[in-house]
Amino acid sequence: MNPPEETPFVPTNDPPNDAQMMEEPLTDGEVAALLEEINHEEENATLDFLTLDRVPPTENEIQLLQIARENTTDDEIEFTVIRKRDFGLENTAQAWRGMLGETYRISRLIKEYGLIPLVELVFGGRRRRFIVNLENIEPQVFLNQCVGFDVGIEEFWRSYDDRENELNIPPGKLVNEIIITILKPPQRQRIEGALFNYYLVEHWAPLEHILKKYQIYSKEDIVQIENCFIHCLENSHTLTKTEMDKIRTKLKGNTVTKKTMIHFAEEFKLNIILRYYNGEKIVTNNIKHGERTIKIFLIRWKNNFHYVPDEKVPLTTYFIHHYEEIVNYCNENGKDIEKFFNVTKKEGEIYKHSLNNYIPVYKCLSLLRDAGAIKEIVRNDMIKKKYYDSFLFSPENISLTYEESKLIVEDKKSETTNTLLFADFECFTSGDYHKPYCIIVMNEVGAWKKFYGMNCAERFIDYLQTIESPLCYFHNLGYDGRFLAKYGIINMVKKGKMIYKMTIKINGKKIIFKDTLALIPTSISNFKTFFKLDGKYEKEIFPYNYYNEETMRIGVIENCWNKETPSWSLEKIAQFKENLIKNRCCINETEFNAEKYCEYYCLRNVLVLREGFLKYKKMMKENLNLECTQFSTLSALSYYYFKNNCFVKDFLFEYTGNVREYIKKSVYGGRNMLGENKKHMVNKEIVDFDACSLYPSAVARLFLPSGAPRVMKKPIQWYLEHLMEEQQYETTQERFISYFIVTIEITKVNKIRKMPIIIKKVNGINQYVNEPTIMTVDSIYLEDLLKYQEIEFNVKEGIYWDGGKASLFKEKIKEIYDIRKQKKAEHDPSEVIFKLIMNSCYGKTIQKPIMEENKLFRTKRKMLSYWKRNLEDIITGEQLYDSDIWILNVKKQIDDFYIPNIIGVLILSMSKRIMNELIYLCEDNNIYVYYQDTDSIHIKKRIYQDLRRSLKKSMVET
Repeated sequence: MNPPEETPFVPTNDPPNDAQMMEEPLTDGEVAALLEEINHEEENATLDFLTLDRVPPTENEIQLLQIARENTTDDEIEFTVIRKRDFGLENTAQAWRGMLGETYRISRLIKEYGLIPLVELVFGGRRRRFIVNLENIEPQVFLNQCVGFDVGIEEFWRSYDDRENELNIPPGKLVNEIIITILKPPQRQRIEGALFNYYLVEHWAPLEHILKKYQIYSKEDIVQIENCFIHCLENSHTLTKTEMDKIRTKLKGNTVTKKTMIHFAEEFKLNIILRYYNGEKIVTNNIKHGERTIKIFLIRWKNNFHYVPDEKVPLTTYFIHHYEEIVNYCNENGKDIEKFFNVTKKEGEIYKHSLNNYIPVYKCLSLLRDAGAIKEIVRNDMIKKKYYDSFLFSPENISLTYEESKLIVEDKKSETTNTLLFADFECFTSGDYHKPYCIIVMNEVGAWKKFYGMNCAERFIDYLQTIESPLCYFHNLGYDGRFLAKYGIINMVKKGKMIYKMTIKINGKKIIFKDTLALIPTSISNFKTFFKLDGKYEKEIFPYNYYNEETMRIGVIENCWNKETPSWSLEKIAQFKENLIKNRCCINETEFNAEKYCEYYCLRNVLVLREGFLKYKKMMKENLNLECTQFSTLSALSYYYFKNNCFVKDFLFEYTGNVREYIKKSVYGGRNMLGENKKHMVNKEIVDFDACSLYPSAVARLFLPSGAPRVMKKPIQWYLEHLMEEQQYETTQERFISYFIVTIEITKVNKIRKMPIIIKKVNGINQYVNEPTIMTVDSIYLEDLLKYQEIEFNVKEGIYWDGGKASLFKEKIKEIYDIRKQKKAEHDPSEVIFKLIMNSCYGKTIQKPIMEENKLFRTKRKMLSYWKRNLEDIITGEQLYDSDIWILNVKKQIDDFYIPNIIGVLILSMSKRIMNELIYLCEDNNIYVYYQDTDSIHIKKRIYQDLRRSLKKSMVET
């Protein structure tokens, strides 16, 4: 269903907070100005609002914290409510910094008392909440995202997480208040290690070179912290550099649980002896999966869990206890204090030394803490800290291992027999929340049932329990599925606002829901023309905002459309009245049967959905021999087809670890730029000159490398001389290198271009320049750099593939192209499906590792129990749709993701080559290109035909 404004249904039992007034959304200009002010001198702004944690706590705060600490129950205690209006009525940077600064201050204060803060952002009254873990959010990112959205309150729940790779938190201009609740820490702590939140005070600086081994640094050196588990492995000198590099690329974040430790022990055949204090006793865990032994001790102090090498430190208890005395003695007598690290006692004026009294690391750190040598890091000491993240890891020298490349194997879909169903909800759309009041469900042969009334969803679920292996499709499950989660959701596959697949289990019965929108990316209203459906279908006209509990049975005809947005035209009103008459919904001249008209409208939608999907299903089976019900998305279907029919049969490889990460460096998206990076005022008519099926055209020109890559060890000229020609797929004695990827330092650009292809990263953004820089490129891109910009360069590192090339991919893409071409000639709108299949065939090959996962909990108590034990991994949380089911977004610790990303890299480079051939043909013939995007250019219309005639083949069309 596609109502005018899709809003999830999230009612709760909480009474509405009438005091919370909805503020007017900011305009785009106001948001831009506010962000500019916040980001001006960004670091100082961040430090400014974070210094609020220096404000001493009030007596009331201290008293409440003491009560919370002494609380013997697991009940959470609401500590404070922070309202933006307390920091200013206007949406200013100062008000936002004040609100967020206070949030950080109180969170920090709660942690100092050994308690856990739970931060809930409230918007639109206390019915809407969103939990965020400040420990996993950079302050400036949090601040920016709190004001950087421009959606209305009713749009938020379906769009807040649309943007990938950005923090999924509510827009701050809608946040009325932030509620901070106190949670008691769990009785049983998780076994994990993370950042050691202590630094070495300046007075104890002579110990710095010793304590660095345990990741304790002076305040000035708090810059970059590597994962403590990796640090222990490195210091054991047990693993090879290649093995360490592989672990660095697989391990994400700065927390490592015992489960993750077991994973690496199994993979690398290690014998990890882990010790830690459990109360007053030291517990030993043997994680034995090999003979190579690594001893690790887990420090567990209050909120600080940290792995260190389990060994003795070259310090004595006497030295630490008498540090001041020994420092003074050394200063007065010109002695080297390091010579006194092993002092055990003093007899008269003589210090006695021994090499047999060094103390274990866990005892040493405790003594140093008690002596004030190490102190806890406060937040403003950590503003510039860059936590270890192996996404950023880049080895100085590439090291490849066999395990990082493996043959792509066939995906086999198990045969399943489901009863196909199609359904659609109708909902009340007025007020704060949408409420379902009607649902129609239809089976594959067209038999249907209607459930009408406020309990329609419950009756619908009861009905599905009588069906054998039900698989029910909605068009936009992200909307309709929200009304069903409360009946027992056990699994959900989602991305942003879209729910691709959802499974509920009730009374032992599994019911699967899927989204046709993820397979057929168009609205229901387009299905008739999209699939050339037979029959006559009236225009989609329905007064969404008129229906409520009072009007859902009998409605008044005149002016029932008054609340619709946009307003109905006279033609639309006339069509609505005609629909009432045609479907015998008129009770008399003034009233209509609202239930019957809703049935007509909803049934029509479900009928169109069923007929369109079954035609789509038949089309996929006949043309691709695929059963579309086995897939949740069109991209998954497309990748499965090309993988099994091309990549597997051509014996192609997929990659993980260092190989995958290095290949990823050469991924460059489409080029979007103005000629010479300048604005232009053009008084003549211009045309948009589009490349026809750019990515499929790139695939059609492309052969793929087989086998695993090797490290380049010879001069680059040797690889260029032996590089195979573009359309050569069998090796010769002279040319046998299929492709390579190389990191180059461009030292000179001999040919300046108006549309350069040299890419320079500036603040994370690709800029196309005519100047020296460092790039990682594949051989196609390097050839174009040499041809079109005549660069001079030095090679830093690289990998290469040799042997013959594979051709099945290009052959299959031509088959799909021919299917689309035929449908296009027949004016069949479904040709766009095959266009999307071709265009999505490469996207999966450069997919980023999925390093987050969703966890579902049936009650808030269970969610909070998990939250407390796994705080380091949790990013955000929210309550699901009129239920006591909660979903947490959690970081994954291990990256074992394989992908054949060399395929995507080469497709992107070949597509750029196609555009380069066009652009530089223009430039070399004095045809000015004003603008370029991924697959088109803007030129003057009068020279359009001249340019077409100058091409040897028709590679573009308008």
